[in-house]
Amino acid sequence: MLKLINALQSADDEYLIALSNKGTVKRSYKDLNNTEISAEYLEDSVCVSVSDEKCTIVPTLAESKCTCPSRSICRHIVTAILWLKNNFTETSDDSSQPADTAKPQETQETSQTEESSQTTENPLPQNLTDELSCFPLKEIQKAMKKRYYNAFIEKAEKGIFPHMEELRMVTVDIPEENVIVKLINPLAYSACTCHSKDLCRHKATAILTWQLKHGIVTLENIRPNDEKNLNLDIQHIHDTATYTYAFLGDILANGLVRISDDIVENTESVAVMCHNARLADCERMTREIKNRLQAYVLHQPEFKAESLFSLIIENLLLLEKIIHTDVPETLNNYLGEFKSSYELFDSIEIIPIAWRKFSSVAGYKGEIYYFINKDTQSENRYLTYSDIRPDFYENTRKKGLSQAPWGLFGTVREIAKSELRLKLPRLSGGKISASNETSATIINKVSFNQKAVYDNIYTDFARMVCDIFSEKAKSDNETDHLVMFVIKKCVRSEFNDIQQTQNIVVEDEFNHIITIRATYSADNKEFIQQLITLGEAMLKDTNRLLFQKQFVIFGSIYMEDGQAFVYPIAVFDNIRCKNNVSYENSPSETAYLKHSEYFFAFFKEIQHMLCDIIQCGINSFDLYNQIEDYASESQKIGLLILSQKLTTLYDILKAKNHSVRKDSSAVIPLICDIYCYVSVGQQKTELGIALENLNQKEKDIS
Repeated sequence: MLKLINALQSADDEYLIALSNKGTVKRSYKDLNNTEISAEYLEDSVCVSVSDEKCTIVPTLAESKCTCPSRSICRHIVTAILWLKNNFTETSDDSSQPADTAKPQETQETSQTEESSQTTENPLPQNLTDELSCFPLKEIQKAMKKRYYNAFIEKAEKGIFPHMEELRMVTVDIPEENVIVKLINPLAYSACTCHSKDLCRHKATAILTWQLKHGIVTLENIRPNDEKNLNLDIQHIHDTATYTYAFLGDILANGLVRISDDIVENTESVAVMCHNARLADCERMTREIKNRLQAYVLHQPEFKAESLFSLIIENLLLLEKIIHTDVPETLNNYLGEFKSSYELFDSIEIIPIAWRKFSSVAGYKGEIYYFINKDTQSENRYLTYSDIRPDFYENTRKKGLSQAPWGLFGTVREIAKSELRLKLPRLSGGKISASNETSATIINKVSFNQKAVYDNIYTDFARMVCDIFSEKAKSDNETDHLVMFVIKKCVRSEFNDIQQTQNIVVEDEFNHIITIRATYSADNKEFIQQLITLGEAMLKDTNRLLFQKQFVIFGSIYMEDGQAFVYPIAVFDNIRCKNNVSYENSPSETAYLKHSEYFFAFFKEIQHMLCDIIQCGINSFDLYNQIEDYASESQKIGLLILSQKLTTLYDILKAKNHSVRKDSSAVIPLICDIYCYVSVGQQKTELGIALENLNQKEKDIS
């Protein structure tokens, strides 16, 4: 009976609410005063009559039974527990009570004293502590499931845990799920606001949180193993990669002039094969190759043989690595991911600055939203949120504006008017995920006149180009090519009717010039018209505009044929940053300009020669003298490795001309090797050319 008395004393209102619910406890308090109740004391339990029902109350209160139809802890059981709590106190001296039930009153004070001494160290009942400590990790992982479990471990490694309180029970608040868990003894009767009676993922999270806090388990012991490499079908991957390699090799061998009428459909089929074999990066490149082949078949003006050739070479190089790799861990790195891996952060504050429509050659369409990270020490100065979906399947693009992410109301464009604080955001190379775990709070309206914006604005174009394209800073992340810069004046503004581009040449404080270039399309014709109007206005009355407004351009900087261009995303005339930005001296250009122009042009010529192969095909290529001349020139200028590779290519192609065999297996890897060599050479010399072009005001931009 002592165990039952201790259990009754521990059963406060919070415990009873966790055992049943708040409404049941409230109803039981009313029944306590309005219902006839009697009790029969047994050896280890009490039989309590509540109205017409009989309740058997046992020391483990959650296992008490009632004769009513309810299968859970009903109001009769709760009423019986409340009555017994009062009954043991008020009838302790009643002679009608059995002797063994009167004894506990004598030991109650001592038991309370012992219990109070334990409470100072551990407020939880010992039986609950024991059950929590022994709860198996396998059951926790099974309930949480792999994705949710991995997300919990990722947050735990960054010190992010649910809020937990320990009184007579364990209460765990999981805000991102908007649930509260109450762990009681026995754990099977614990309560969760998701109303699950079984071990839900929230209860499992609460148990694991308690075990981590008390050192029952450690992060090192429960960190999940990387199992994604263990399920690779290596043979299937190798077979698919070999088939894709041969398919792309045939395009190079036969040339564009001999491609079949169904080449676009066949390339799409190969992309599907890559998808089924988990070759994510190869699938993306193959789909882009398909779209470029379609542009060639339809004689679209945007088709460029160089772009198609470089894509095929890049895909072939990756496929070659996959084919010759058997180690699962290494192979998995080459396969790529269908979805980017995102890193969890505690919180960030972001300033929305612009958005634009997006359409890629690979068949994706949507919108991209741009933000400035208010943390000036972060590696990601700019952040983006993309609402992009594949357009190569039917009925995949939803109509209308997208709903705002991160638990906010309205559309994405509406929230792009306010500064935001994101809690538990996930980032991947400057891209923000639309994870349901991330929550957003609106801080205030957008203001561009603040330090976080000023720190990103360049006044020196040479410094800007060096910061983005130097060997140390070179990056493939889209956000690392985003720039903001101040315009001193406009030099030229014109629309190229042939290329369908608007070109605005602008100058900085140090007389460096750079070209802002935007290509006309149906999606951005309004923005092109704004650029035309802006260029005309700046040219018409430069001095008056300088006194009235200061133009800041936000866009993406890129290189093309040794010249830096900026694709404009937004133009601002309301940022007063001139007095807030310190003007820096231009970087020394002599280190970049030494022989850069000659080597860049030489590498470019070899690349053009290689690209000619995709037009006529390896089997029909007969410009042997040109290859021999480049090999000789490479030897004269000290590029001995390149000279050797070109000589080998010359010998193989010359031999093929006198053979009936059309096997190109030896030529394709060599062409890929030479292409990589000259591409690296171009990259190393392009920065010097770009810096030199910043000083050439009269350079033809068309």
